[in-house]
Amino acid sequence: MRWRFLFFCLVIWKATFSQNVDCEQILIQAYAEFNAGRYYGIISLLKPCLEKNDFTNEQRVRAYLLLTQAYLILDDPANAEDSYLKLLKADPEYVANQARDPIDVYYLSKKFTATPIITPHIRGGFNTSLPRIIHELTVSGTEIDTRSVLKLGVQGGLGFDFNLTNNISLCAEGNFSNKAFKRNTEKGSAKYFGGDNLSTVERQNWFDIPMYIKYSDDSGKIRPFGYAGFAINLLFSSRGNNWEYRNESASLGVIEITGRPENLTYKRKFLNRSLVFGGGAKYKIGKNFLYADLRYMPGLSNLTKEDKIYYTNEDAFDPSVVKYAEVSDYFRLDNLSISFGFIRPLYNPRKKAKSPFDFLKRKSETTTTAKE
Repeated sequence: MRWRFLFFCLVIWKATFSQNVDCEQILIQAYAEFNAGRYYGIISLLKPCLEKNDFTNEQRVRAYLLLTQAYLILDDPANAEDSYLKLLKADPEYVANQARDPIDVYYLSKKFTATPIITPHIRGGFNTSLPRIIHELTVSGTEIDTRSVLKLGVQGGLGFDFNLTNNISLCAEGNFSNKAFKRNTEKGSAKYFGGDNLSTVERQNWFDIPMYIKYSDDSGKIRPFGYAGFAINLLFSSRGNNWEYRNESASLGVIEITGRPENLTYKRKFLNRSLVFGGGAKYKIGKNFLYADLRYMPGLSNLTKEDKIYYTNEDAFDPSVVKYAEVSDYFRLDNLSISFGFIRPLYNPRKKAKSPFDFLKRKSETTTTAKE
C-alpha cells in the first residue's frame, strides 16, 4: 500500500513538472518569435498555457509582459493595456523601470496602479504606562515625594490604512488595552509623618482609537515606516488601589496594612485624548507582511474627576482617604507599547483616475506624468 502511494505521488509530481517544463519551453519559443519579429504568432502560442492556468506566477508575469510589448508594437493599445493589467493581477508589486523594460512599456505602466485602496492589519503586544502629574494632592499638609514604577500591560486590535499614494496613508485603529501603573512613597520621604511607606497599583481597561498619517517605504523585503497623529481614549474600567501601607515609628514599631482593590471607574473620566507617535518595519512574506511597531502615546487629558476625589460613587465620604492618608492626584497617563502584527494588502490593480491627492505623489512620478 505504501509503495502504491509513493508511486502515485511520483506520477503526480512528474506530470506537474512536465507541464511546467512544457510551458517554460513555450515561453522560450514565444521570446524567440518576438525577437524574430513574428508578433502575431506569440498570442496563439501563449494562449493555451494562460487559459489553462498552467503557468507559474512568475511565468505568467513574463508572458503578459511579452504580450504587452507585442500589442504595443502592433499598435493595439486596448489589448496592451489589458495585458499589463493582467500582469499586475499576477504580481501587484511589479514596477516597470527604464533600465529593464522597453520605454513604451514603462510609459504605459504609469497609467496603472495596484496600490490597495484599503489595507487591513491586526496587532497585539505589550505596553507600560507612566502617570504624568499635573497637580499633586495630599491630605497630610506635608510635601509629597513619590515615584512611579513601570507595570506591564497588554493590547490587541485591528486597523485600516487608507492609501493616498504608494507611500502615504491615512490610518485608523481600534485597540483594546489593559494598562497599569504603580506609585511608591519611600520611607523617610516625609510625605505623611516621616515613616510612611505607601504603595498603590491601579489597573485600567481602555479602548483606544488612534488616527494618524503614515509614511512607509514601498519597496524591498524590509520596509520601515513612521507616523504621527491623534487618539481618542475611552476608559471603560479602573480598578485599584492595591493598597500596601507600612509605617515605622520608635514608639509603635512597624505597622502594616493592606487593602483590597476598589472600583475606581467613577473617579476617572471616560473620554480622554492623547497624541500618537510611532514607527517600525514591515517584513514582506509573499504578498503579505509581518510587522513590528513601537508607539508612544502622551496623554492630553486629566483622568481624575475633581468632584470625586474625596467621595464614593454614592457621594459619601471615602473612608480610604483617612485610612491610608491618600487621594488621587490630577494626572495624565502616558503609554509606551510594542506591537507585532500581520498585514494583508487588498491589492486592486486598476487604471489610474485623477485624484485630489495627486500633489502628494513623489516628485519623480509628477515629472514623468508631465512628460506624458
